[in-house]
Amino acid sequence: MTQAAKSRGRVLLIQLDAADATLLEAGIDRGELPSFARLSNEGAWGQLDDPPGFGSGAAWACFATGVSPASHGRYFYRQVGPGSYEARAFEAADFRVRPVWEALSDAGRRVAVFDAPSMAVSEGLNGLSVADWLTHDLVYPGLRTSPADFASELVTRFGGNALRKCDQPGGRDREGHRQLLKQLVDRIGQKERAIRHYWSSEPWDFLSVAFAEPHCVGHQCWHLRDPSHPLHDPADLAALGDPVMAVYAALDAAIGRLVEAAGPDTTVLVVSATGMGPNYTANLVLDEMLRRIDGVDAKLEVAATARLKQGLKRVLPVGIRRRYRPLKRRVEESLVSGDRSRRPSFAVPHNDISGAIRLNVVGREARGVLRRGPELETYVKELCHQLSQVRNLDTGQPVVERIVRVAEVCQGPALDELPDLFVLWRRNAYPDRLGSERIGEIGFRHRGNRTGDHLPGHVFFARGPGIAPGRLDGLSIYDFAPTLAAVVGVDPPPSDGRVVEALVGRG
Repeated sequence: MTQAAKSRGRVLLIQLDAADATLLEAGIDRGELPSFARLSNEGAWGQLDDPPGFGSGAAWACFATGVSPASHGRYFYRQVGPGSYEARAFEAADFRVRPVWEALSDAGRRVAVFDAPSMAVSEGLNGLSVADWLTHDLVYPGLRTSPADFASELVTRFGGNALRKCDQPGGRDREGHRQLLKQLVDRIGQKERAIRHYWSSEPWDFLSVAFAEPHCVGHQCWHLRDPSHPLHDPADLAALGDPVMAVYAALDAAIGRLVEAAGPDTTVLVVSATGMGPNYTANLVLDEMLRRIDGVDAKLEVAATARLKQGLKRVLPVGIRRRYRPLKRRVEESLVSGDRSRRPSFAVPHNDISGAIRLNVVGREARGVLRRGPELETYVKELCHQLSQVRNLDTGQPVVERIVRVAEVCQGPALDELPDLFVLWRRNAYPDRLGSERIGEIGFRHRGNRTGDHLPGHVFFARGPGIAPGRLDGLSIYDFAPTLAAVVGVDPPPSDGRVVEALVGRG
């Protein structure tokens, strides 16, 4: 056994899905988040490094496994991989690496996992595994647990999910936002009560719980708190207050009670992956930008897809469209796959933290266009140059902040499952009109129902025996899987991170 794994402690892990680090720090400074303030004063805290461009779906998998997306294989819930031009759902079975809590279970530790973001149920765990109870993004069609009969007990004791989807077509009015805030705060209390109950039911070696409410409120309510947002209404702010900070305050209170229940001998780790900010991106027109840069006309398949969307929207009620959305997506993907196969590059699904581009590479794609080597490198250089020339025509500023070559930030056996390029947008204004000499002008107006979306930035707070107070920067999101194993006295599984001795603690 390694030196780091000789000690054996208990861990309470609290995952906050997309709680923004800047807002948390501001709330601490204003005295609005006393539990976070106490954690930062009594323990270690800091922001985390991560591979740029990847969203929360990849980040949480990196946290759980300790390896990069090029090893675990997940970057989004829908992915385009080698051999096909169609996006398909990323299934639980597609993970190439197991989460750390399964290694703890294998070593005989008692483990309970509640709603780990974007992660599947761990079947046969030495303890409990819960997925899709009170979450933002579903892995399965609904609640699944191991053992299977635990689902009935959980819902009977603490209730089911009254908020199945945060998104609402057409958005919400003031009363709708008021109701959403109540549902989110109620869910925080619901989960807190469950965790305090199960924490006291036996001496778990490791228990993790995730709160998805920051994710939902950030998407839906960002404009209410941000006076610079074009959809901001001061009257709504006066009537509702700031729903985002109200959710953070409810989490702060719940975390305070959970930390108290954990006791001083438990290592408590609170982690948030990705931040939130205004949803100013050009993802919806990225594929059209690529098409114009390459001088490729829209093909019949693209027009057919547009007609399909418009036709379904006209004739089918919202409820029916939701029910048949997976079938609609399969039809759409089938239609656009022929168009993608003829082009040197094309946009693939991703959340709005960045735009995602896949190159049509000979020998990797079924009908590759670009040959690896000088041909591909010359193309990518020109593509990046042309994207950098695109301006927001209302502000005169570039719409692209940075372009990331994915192979330069992570390596592993699943690299070909990932996009080749991420486009990080300049997030200071809606790009309603954008253009360049090459692409001309593209005008679009997308407001949707998500006024906020993901920004880079992860943050952690850790308190426990032997953990010295103070800021601790320079850590990677990959470091936590091996560190958590070391805290509970298990040899860390292979990872791209390291054991952070300052968080293992002694004494």
